[in-house]
Amino acid sequence: MNLTSFGDYLAGYTHVSEISCFASYTDEPVVLVTNYIERLLQTTPFDFHGDGLADLGLFRASSGLWAIRGVTRVYFGTSGDLPVPGDYSGSDTAEIAIYRGSTGLWAIRDLSRFYMGSGGIPVPGDYDGDGFCDAGVFTDSSGQWQIKDVTSVFFGQSLDWPISRDFNGDGTVDIGIFRGTSGLWAIRGYTRAYYGRQDDWPVPGDYDGDGIEEIAIGRPCIGLWARRNITRLYYGTCLDWPRPADYSGNGTDDIGIFREQNGLWAIRGTTRAYFGRVGDIPATR
Repeated sequence: MNLTSFGDYLAGYTHVSEISCFASYTDEPVVLVTNYIERLLQTTPFDFHGDGLADLGLFRASSGLWAIRGVTRVYFGTSGDLPVPGDYSGSDTAEIAIYRGSTGLWAIRDLSRFYMGSGGIPVPGDYDGDGFCDAGVFTDSSGQWQIKDVTSVFFGQSLDWPISRDFNGDGTVDIGIFRGTSGLWAIRGYTRAYYGRQDDWPVPGDYDGDGIEEIAIGRPCIGLWARRNITRLYYGTCLDWPRPADYSGNGTDDIGIFREQNGLWAIRGTTRAYFGRVGDIPATR
């Protein structure tokens, strides 16, 4: 996974940290960006045409292209923008949207534009259970969460990954963090647990269809997927972006990966497709 292909514009938004286990396409060790993209894409459903299935989607920041496989191709955004799709209208379909960290602009296509949280990490989700995706920003330098028209709280610290998912099954997104340095998962007002280590990515999901998100990590260095107290399996390589989502529409999240090197999407037990190229940002979770 060559995150350095768009590291230049990400560097203006957030810190970088070393993930020594990854390699570039030339098999040389590289320092990769642990960035917005990996963190924000843990948050929202990505059903762009309301059929109950997560769609394969890409954002090409260099041109502003959004390509949703089998659905649409549109241009919205520019270099430096980050994709933040979600159901902002309560229509049960995801809207195309961008966050521009340099100014704090949120632009939701054909719906709304407003400013909130420049320089933060976008964390959209339904935080109040009303069926609408709320704009949210986590500022890791201070630990502040700003959720538009909902709340502003402090939870977390620098280098934490913000995790906004429904961990207790009450229909609202919970504020949480994963601290790779210690493996800490802290879900505000609910639980604390230790699971994972420095180079792991948090990949929480509803993998058993009970409506509750489970603590899980991906270790792309070796292709490991591990669900806390449940199971461990191997799927993918060091070149892959973990991308779990409900691709089959059965109410459970499927294990999936996007391989930027050749545009491969591989969904375990479901499908394989080629869609995208080097530099594209997967706009599916």
